[in-house]
Amino acid sequence: MQQHTAHQPPRPWYKEPWPWILFGFPAVSVVVGIAFLMAAIKSDDGLVTDDYYKKGKAINMELRREKAAAQMGLSAQLMFGSDGRSLRLATSSKAKLPDTISLRMVHPAQDDYDLAAEMTLAGPNLYQGILPKTPVNANHWYVLLEDHEKKWRIQGEWKPATGSMVQLGQPHLEPIEH
Repeated sequence: MQQHTAHQPPRPWYKEPWPWILFGFPAVSVVVGIAFLMAAIKSDDGLVTDDYYKKGKAINMELRREKAAAQMGLSAQLMFGSDGRSLRLATSSKAKLPDTISLRMVHPAQDDYDLAAEMTLAGPNLYQGILPKTPVNANHWYVLLEDHEKKWRIQGEWKPATGSMVQLGQPHLEPIEH
């Protein structure tokens, strides 16, 4: 009794699973690498500066402006309205302040989220303004108040979780009433 086994011809390589598995890992790695490259190109973090010397000189200018604000006895309290955009600012200063001053809200990591508002005089030592949009959620913001001539500047830090008020400069004020 002889048993005859039919000899099947070998299947083509593309019908076998192992070549696809072996080629699949490098192919997936290339696709993921391209996706990461595209994400890196599209999202500039803005944290690295090219001109360190120029930035260093600018920091010294900022320190002079803060000293000028301290000599003026300038301080302020900023209060956010319930809509998150309207602002009220109470100031205290030995010197007369201009009718309009600039307020900047600087996001700690993404400069795309930074906001600016013009604060206009609304009464004695009282300014008001509106942000162009509601600030995005962040743990904290840097708030800068300065004149248009760039002679003085005061700053503070706003932590949204702690409330809607920010102290700028040296505290000399009573809280703003709601």
